[in-house]
Amino acid sequence: MEHEIPTAWPVLRRMPDLATLDEPTRAAVVAAVARLRMLGDVFADRYLALVRRHVPGYVVLPDDEIRSSARRFMDILVSELSSLRVPDPALREMLGEYAVERAARGLPLDALAIGYQLGSREMLALVDEVAAEVGLPPDFLLAVHDSTWEFSNEASAVFARVQHDLALERVHFDAERRSAYAGGVLGGTLPAERINSDAPLLGLAPQTDYVALAARAASADDADAVRRAIASAVHVPADRLLLAQVGAVLGFIAPRAPEAVEGHLVAAGPPLPLDQLATGFDEAVLALETGRRFAMTGVVRLSDLGPRPLVLLDARIADGLSARHLAVLDAAGRSSAEIEETARVYLDCDQDVREVARRLSVHPNTVRYRVNRFQQLTGLDLRRTEDLVTSWWLLNRRGP
Repeated sequence: MEHEIPTAWPVLRRMPDLATLDEPTRAAVVAAVARLRMLGDVFADRYLALVRRHVPGYVVLPDDEIRSSARRFMDILVSELSSLRVPDPALREMLGEYAVERAARGLPLDALAIGYQLGSREMLALVDEVAAEVGLPPDFLLAVHDSTWEFSNEASAVFARVQHDLALERVHFDAERRSAYAGGVLGGTLPAERINSDAPLLGLAPQTDYVALAARAASADDADAVRRAIASAVHVPADRLLLAQVGAVLGFIAPRAPEAVEGHLVAAGPPLPLDQLATGFDEAVLALETGRRFAMTGVVRLSDLGPRPLVLLDARIADGLSARHLAVLDAAGRSSAEIEETARVYLDCDQDVREVARRLSVHPNTVRYRVNRFQQLTGLDLRRTEDLVTSWWLLNRRGP
């Protein structure tokens, strides 16, 4: 059995120093450069035919612009050949700028990379033709090929890096645009016409009802955790859930209200069209602040909170009533905290003495005594509806 002879990679030939060339070779290089400069239009036409046939992405550019770009490409490579210079960082930077400019014109950068490869191949084919005319030595011609393809690969890497950077910019811009839209809708600062016209651009349907959600977060990481929890609960990708910081509150535009959100307090407004969602968000914010005031967790709605939101309203009236009824309680000494807590639990338990005693781990008679003492000190008779409501309101405003 014959042994296989390992195939060696061809040796990469570096461009020689111009000063080391013998006179005939130097003269052939000068003649090749002069001849290539005369063939700029030929190369431009060939390149145009190639990209029109093989790279559909170039449809965004007119013929004249493609030809002009091809001539610039040839001028650069011919200049490199004339001095036998290896492409330097400045040329790489120029390629990056060129890629950004082409992308701005709508040319996909993967199409640009393919076009660059095709252009390099066609350019080398033209160099081979000229080399045969002027008598360039084979080793020198191979060095030109190696140098051209090496830089062509580097160019592809430059285009890939630019494409990655532009993709990140688009993601960032998209996130900012989505946040600005959500903030305008929930904050009521965006006109209805703009809300409805921009909705399809963000994947929303103007004629569909959505739900405004409100939450709070202590940090950026916490905000991201809330967003992911809500997205999971309503079954949408987290990056497609519109979010904005509206004042001190996180606002969300969701297709529906979540049934439950583990570990977080989230308030939901009613289903409304997008151009009315600011009203729903106001309702959600009131429900959120009420839920926080009563140390709730999960999903809360204003319609489920009964009179609890009243404890957040009109601080001036509350201060006056508090001074009238609770100042004496505050002056009653250390026992006042027990009296106040018992009265609050008594109201929360619908005046069920035994349930209050169970929750506070005291005797029912102790509950009765403290409730009577509360009434004596405050002048609020819990048998009267008005006094009962006033007591509930004041005690819950003061907090547990």
